[in-house]
Amino acid sequence: MCEAKSINFKGMCLKWSYCKQVCISEGFPDGHCKGFIRKCVCRKP
Repeated sequence: MCEAKSINFKGMCLKWSYCKQVCISEGFPDGHCKGFIRKCVCRKP
């Protein structure tokens, strides 16, 4: 899986479902919260 930090997501990532919606709007099929800082990371194969 390739991962990229979301461009449009603002603030701390607390709900993975919202992160996933933002990633879908950016053209990725999936997204999740990651790391100590809780950033939104988009994923695709």
